[in-house]
Amino acid sequence: MRQLASMTSPRILSLALALGLSVTLLPAQPAQAAAQQIGGRFFGMTDGDPVSWPKAKVGSMRLWDSGVTWREIERAPGVFDFARLDAQVRATRANGARALLVLGMTPRFHSTRPNSPGVYGKGSTAMPRLEPWKRYVAKVVKRYGAQLDYQVWNEANVVDFWSGSQAQMAQLTRTASQIVNRNASSARVVAPALATRLIGQRKWSRDFYAQRTGGRKVGGWIDVVSLNLYPLPQDGPEASIHLIEASRVMLRAAGVTKPIWNTEVNYGLQTGGGGTARDISRRKEAAFVGRTYILNAANGIKRVFWYSWQIQTLANTQLTKPDGVTLAPAGTAYQIVGEWLRGTRMLGCVRDRRGTYTCTVRYSGGMKRIYWNPSRQVSVKVVGSATRREGLSGFTTAVDGGDNISVGASPVMVRSRR
Repeated sequence: MRQLASMTSPRILSLALALGLSVTLLPAQPAQAAAQQIGGRFFGMTDGDPVSWPKAKVGSMRLWDSGVTWREIERAPGVFDFARLDAQVRATRANGARALLVLGMTPRFHSTRPNSPGVYGKGSTAMPRLEPWKRYVAKVVKRYGAQLDYQVWNEANVVDFWSGSQAQMAQLTRTASQIVNRNASSARVVAPALATRLIGQRKWSRDFYAQRTGGRKVGGWIDVVSLNLYPLPQDGPEASIHLIEASRVMLRAAGVTKPIWNTEVNYGLQTGGGGTARDISRRKEAAFVGRTYILNAANGIKRVFWYSWQIQTLANTQLTKPDGVTLAPAGTAYQIVGEWLRGTRMLGCVRDRRGTYTCTVRYSGGMKRIYWNPSRQVSVKVVGSATRREGLSGFTTAVDGGDNISVGASPVMVRSRR
């Protein structure tokens, strides 16, 4: 399971996060997001089971916490077992999705610090010896080629996953990039995932992207920036969007302009790792899922990977019931928000003085406007050409143009001719 480094108390963390942002941030205005075409790959997922498949339309699958880390593939020096990864790649392709493989963690016998502690085993977070890393990456890329995209590491700025330096991670990034581009040039090289919730994590990220290796800054070796946009445990999707802008400040300072993928997101994860998230209502869980994908689309994020399909107590928003298969309301919301956005052009979101969001989407039949207010129930007047409204639970009803509708924390989508 995913762990989060303990830094300080939630109250101090909230203050630190606030101090780390110099302005009040809102989702992107329409002009900023006008080019955001929402394709099927935008809707990503993490799922650790190579046999079952999420009961929803998934466009991208991140293979992490799924039994296919480096140390789980190379069981002994030079001995590789690809059976589980083969099964996951087959399942992903059979379901029309694109797989993203995370390349860490270090096998103990290849670790430069084999006795260092790590949640994935001794030596797992330390810098590997470079030649074994090269052999492993080459072995994987030659086997799967452009069937996959390749991510260098998970949460390199969290000590539970990486205890080496920024310069060492930059070296691994350059080496992996060279191997991927030599053997599968159309596959994407995705930067190490970086946690974003704490100022210290963003400082580590800034220093990482300032590194030079092989004659260029590390950003020159990647195709995609990876951010894990978990907010603080008490916060929801709107706070996660603040982290996007704070991270963009860091990336701009480093001269990095590559596309951004949100490679992990969920809510309620405890600082310090391993704790059970506070339970929230099933309706609130569904609202969180819908708002997450809408706001990420409005803010120019190119892919969003929910963590994860079968997770239960670690985070507060669960897509399935405890059997790991039956859809919870949040799983239904994942399906429905995909139907709302897939194949559309996101024109952006605005927020009024009451805190009500209006996100505008163009589709082949006209316009979709999505409304919600995270903190109160409000009345919203729909446009004159409105015809139908739909909710994340699956309800759909006719609406007359100019009607007032009730809107709360769960997004409501209204179709109109213009």
